[in-house]
Amino acid sequence: MQFKKLITALALAGVTAMGSAAHAMVVQDAWTMDAGGTTTTNIGHLGLNGGDATVLQQLGIGGTPFVGAQFVEFGQIFSLNYVTENSPGFGDFGFPMSFAQPLDGLRFVFSGLSGVVTAYNSITGAINYSFTPGVGTIKLQATSDSAATWVDMADLSMRAPSGGDLADFNGANQTLGQSTLLVQFDTFLNGFSLDLDGPGLGYSSPTDLFMQVQTTNKISNPFTFAGPCPFNEGTAFCARGRVTSDGSADLLRVPEPGSVALIALGLLGIGAISRRRITQTLVQQQPC
Repeated sequence: MQFKKLITALALAGVTAMGSAAHAMVVQDAWTMDAGGTTTTNIGHLGLNGGDATVLQQLGIGGTPFVGAQFVEFGQIFSLNYVTENSPGFGDFGFPMSFAQPLDGLRFVFSGLSGVVTAYNSITGAINYSFTPGVGTIKLQATSDSAATWVDMADLSMRAPSGGDLADFNGANQTLGQSTLLVQFDTFLNGFSLDLDGPGLGYSSPTDLFMQVQTTNKISNPFTFAGPCPFNEGTAFCARGRVTSDGSADLLRVPEPGSVALIALGLLGIGAISRRRITQTLVQQQPC
């Protein structure tokens, strides 16, 4: 009887893990980064400053965006610093710090990111948008000579859900908006690595790791008519604008392989229970 209870508990645990593993990601505390021949430890999260993006937005007949209108953007987030982990499992605070010397700078550079307008208010000019997963390039780069040269550290790609809003697409300078982006590490380059539980531990491959980026955005150059769009074979018309941003980023990972083992054990438990019940039923149904 005790064995049956144990199998039942393992089965339920496995099903629970299977239901959450597909969606849950774990925010990392006190992680370590190797970049540019240096090692920086005890990172809580990253502070992002100096974001600068050029956006080309498709317009409708009335010269305004519309639901389904496409956009593309390119630019960079120039300054990445880190906040020291203070209390594992809790919020981090403190002034962004410099990385281990001689590494003196990190940046994200992005090109060809694409998406569509998901909502547009013709009265207020408010706009909501989402990015298309897997489109465009994102690179993490490092410098050790005060930005004279930059070296690629990692390739990343956009993942869903990613998007944001802008209070007024037609607004003047300083019009505000917010973005929340999920980007996935695809490959590590030139000696770059991230350690979660010590060297080589905590994940199986770079694609297990993600960054959740949250920024506050401002219109720097208001959107103005720019002629035919470079996409849609030149049949659409676009407005061009410049948006600056600042924010933060957290490192996330998919559930550890142990969760998968728990799922398998749980499914085996379900099978054992089912077979035992079938056997008991057949025995009870046989004539005396």
